[in-house]
Amino acid sequence: MIDKTILKVKKTEKAAENIIKDANNKAAKIVDNAQKEAESLMERTKEEAKKEGRIKIEKEEKIAIIEAENIVKRSEREKEEIIKKSIKNIDKAVKIVIKKLMEGR
Repeated sequence: MIDKTILKVKKTEKAAENIIKDANNKAAKIVDNAQKEAESLMERTKEEAKKEGRIKIEKEEKIAIIEAENIVKRSEREKEEIIKKSIKNIDKAVKIVIKKLMEGR
């Protein structure tokens, strides 16, 4: 009877060892899968961040181009105004020079 009890205990111990071994294997697989999923998620997140960065850069470049075009247009208008004023001043300067020349005679 003691032999039967010992055999039952050994079978129970063997079954417990197998259960523990299976549980350890399953846990290792779960951890491995979790690590792979985490790495995959990190890669997707990096790619999404790069994509968002490119979109933001493109948007800012478009804004910068519009601002630059506005600055050029404003500068052109200011240049035209300066040219008009300088032409008027040339006329005045010529009149003054002629007047001085006439007075000098």
